[in-house]
Amino acid sequence: MYNIEKITLHNLGPFENQSIDFTIQEGNPNVHILLGANGTGKTTILHSLGCTFDYFENNHKEHTSNKIAKRYHFFDEDEKELAKSFSHAILSKKGKNSDKIFNYGCMHCGNIHQNFDKNTSDNNVISKTGKAYGSNPLDKDLAYYKNAITSKDLSNKKLKFAAFGYSGYRFIETESVEISDKNNFNPLKLALEFNKGNAVSERHFNLSNWIVSRFSKAAIEESLGNKKIAEDYKIALNKLIESLNNLTDNEYTISIETSPWKVGIKYCGRNLEFDTLPDGLRSILSWLGDLLMRLDEIPWENKSIPITEQNIILFLDEVEVHVHPTWQYKIVPLLVNLLPNSQIFISTHSPFIVNSIDNAKVYLFEIDNCYSKMLKEPILSQTGWSISHVLENIMNAKNRFGEETTKNLLEFNLIDSEIAKNNFENEDRFRELINTLANDGEEVLSMIAPKLFRLNKITGKDFTNGKNQ
Repeated sequence: MYNIEKITLHNLGPFENQSIDFTIQEGNPNVHILLGANGTGKTTILHSLGCTFDYFENNHKEHTSNKIAKRYHFFDEDEKELAKSFSHAILSKKGKNSDKIFNYGCMHCGNIHQNFDKNTSDNNVISKTGKAYGSNPLDKDLAYYKNAITSKDLSNKKLKFAAFGYSGYRFIETESVEISDKNNFNPLKLALEFNKGNAVSERHFNLSNWIVSRFSKAAIEESLGNKKIAEDYKIALNKLIESLNNLTDNEYTISIETSPWKVGIKYCGRNLEFDTLPDGLRSILSWLGDLLMRLDEIPWENKSIPITEQNIILFLDEVEVHVHPTWQYKIVPLLVNLLPNSQIFISTHSPFIVNSIDNAKVYLFEIDNCYSKMLKEPILSQTGWSISHVLENIMNAKNRFGEETTKNLLEFNLIDSEIAKNNFENEDRFRELINTLANDGEEVLSMIAPKLFRLNKITGKDFTNGKNQ
């Protein structure tokens, strides 16, 4: 099984020099959650990881996936012929290093290229000279995969793994159904383009056509008595329907109409087109449906393994956007159950994602002197964490209340400490704050009330009604 063990980012995005270890303890989910404020490099990490499996043109041609080249600071080399801006990823296979992949800014053309360390020992040292790298992967399966990306179709290929990248900012569109037996689409094409549109250049290959194709072929085979073939056609489709039902508590499900063919979503007895769905559902359907469709089209080497149990590397960038917290809680557990042999990387701003699973590795990044750094060693997520604990202690979002209430609480606490020392200079202002904060809700009142009772014991004054005595 392929895994990414480590990545180093040097003069790339907001990073000056940062290494991240993705190894996990045996028995823990292979899920990696990236946290940090806007601008701390979560997307840079995901796009750089995606480049590990992406295809690079030869002869100084530009690598355009995700516009990653724009994140490189330098297109130059140091005195040891090592590029000044690079990412260095270590890939493992069956627990041992298989390739060390070097993406770098080229001084000759101003683009980025990919080379492979000639040393695949288990040490994590980056080679210090450009001469230590070759142009092809040492691992044959990785070389085979990268070549497969550019094939017109994969009918003659047999793949052992696949990698995919998605952003939560993409939306599924209503699509016309065009039934076709064309099988020359390569499901690896654009698989690592995070913001790819739902429909790709091959018009017949979209989610609606795929659903209709699988549904109709399964129906034909079942009518002929070929139940096993019919079931095989519907495996991925059933996984999509099951995932949608679990996510929405059976409120939404796939609908298929045959005269004329139309695919949409059924809700409260009505059939809705994709364009009219809630944005959160449109986003999830866009990336989850696309993922299952591509998995279903890949010619896997071991066909005895269900497509969702193949070796999959998945990169997800803020897939919780537009999604209500009650659904955000379900995204990661759903994926872990759906893809048990996957390595999953997720960037997020959601505390509901963070505490939705036990023992995922959580990485927190912050800006320090204009560069992003990992704040501390990764920690393991816990479903027992409260949302307030995640916000305050994991994500460093200290403010529990709105800006005005937070400002008033800070001033209240300052004057409270003064009055506790028998300094009554700001007593009138203190009583004004008490009246204001008491109207901000029971949670705020429960925070200030104990301090008011304490002051009564210390000073003999009653502050509980806020008014001067």
